[in-house]
Amino acid sequence: MDKEKVEVKEMIQSLYRFANILPVWDGEVNDDVAAVFGTMIAETRACSNAFGWVPKPPGGRASITWLVRQLGRGVFNSYRSQLSFTCARAVIYKWKSALEMASLGVAMRKLPQWA
Repeated sequence: MDKEKVEVKEMIQSLYRFANILPVWDGEVNDDVAAVFGTMIAETRACSNAFGWVPKPPGGRASITWLVRQLGRGVFNSYRSQLSFTCARAVIYKWKSALEMASLGVAMRKLPQWA
């Protein structure tokens, strides 16, 4: 699993570098990060059609394993050249905070009802 997490992290960093957004994301990869990055890929796909061939994740939520199987680092980098720079930047700016929060384990969690 650690190898898969490294691959997902490299994909996220590759997207940041492509969009020329600094600092490049350097958080911890977990299931919530995979879900946010899956959404980022879906939105980038809708905007630029570069990942049009990537199927939707089962259950609508990307996992670390799903990302690696569908977008292994080599595949991701080969299609990166077909991305729209503008789309990539817009998607990163939209999801940057959610990605950071997911990395810290605070994103995508509901507050207890008593809160």
